[in-house]
Amino acid sequence: MASKKAVLVYILEILKSETDANHTLSQEEIRSILAERYEVSVDRKTLGRHLNDLYESGDFGIQCEESAVGADGTIRRTDFYMIHTFEDSELRLLIDGILASRHITASQRKDLISRVAKLGSSHFKPHGIDIESATGYLHRSQDLFLNIDLIEEAIQKGRKISLAYCQPDVDKRLHINLGPDNKERKYVFNPFQLVMNRGHYYLVGNHENYDDMSTLRVDRIAHITVLSERRKPLREIKGYHQQRTFNVSQYVKEHIYMFGGESVTVSFKAKRSIVNQILDWFDGNVEFTSVTADDVVCRVRVNHDAFKYWALQYMQSVKVLSPASLVAEVKEAIKEGLEQYS
Repeated sequence: MASKKAVLVYILEILKSETDANHTLSQEEIRSILAERYEVSVDRKTLGRHLNDLYESGDFGIQCEESAVGADGTIRRTDFYMIHTFEDSELRLLIDGILASRHITASQRKDLISRVAKLGSSHFKPHGIDIESATGYLHRSQDLFLNIDLIEEAIQKGRKISLAYCQPDVDKRLHINLGPDNKERKYVFNPFQLVMNRGHYYLVGNHENYDDMSTLRVDRIAHITVLSERRKPLREIKGYHQQRTFNVSQYVKEHIYMFGGESVTVSFKAKRSIVNQILDWFDGNVEFTSVTADDVVCRVRVNHDAFKYWALQYMQSVKVLSPASLVAEVKEAIKEGLEQYS
């Protein structure tokens, strides 16, 4: 015969898996499931006492409907259910986040969605398990989550890491970068922060032999080792001489594409019709002046190289005004692009 503690656990499991605010169980239905699933027989009075104990403790999110007081003075309760940690709408938001993550494999995504779905009741139906991601064609390392753990460990301990880096090729597979000796090239990197940008994980840090900040796609990193050497201080990196802590929020706003290098203040003229896209791209980090019905002048603080490619993407709607060096680079890039069609 099952112990009292075991019966309480079985009841909690039943309420967790079978109920929510829209799906309740009566005491008789719970008794039936106990007998069928766990081969446990519990009389009505004992079951009622267990359910009352769970409800009145307030520790398990158990709710119910209260009926009339019985002849013995006890409150008779029915229609029991469990309030889950996440509502169905919140679980769908979590699943949408997984679906938008382009750095994980199809099998990893399916597994994560299934596990998130179990945070709700059996009545919750997850969506997107069979949806293919935009980069689902690319073979990816199954070590992604291990790599993230190692990177986080290095960041927390302030250590350098060594790694190999991969690039995709025409065969739609990742290939490890090779050195002059045609062997796997090892990089030493000073990691500062993991960031998510447009569906991809990036590691922000500094290559040991350079003085600027750069970014690496985490899903293209392989063979990580956490080294015993201390990470390079932030103040030794170009553009961060006056900073002691890394401002990840500011970095993401300035790096609309995850390029390394310096940030600059850019002024550009744009058509009013793309203001909504400008706000999205720069996360609202933009000042508008000289506003007319058709055009607006915009001022942003942004990564130099990232803005160059952004301006080329929107060249039919954007004209770079300053700095002069960036204007010259964009003009030269447009000229070279036009020559491709000459």
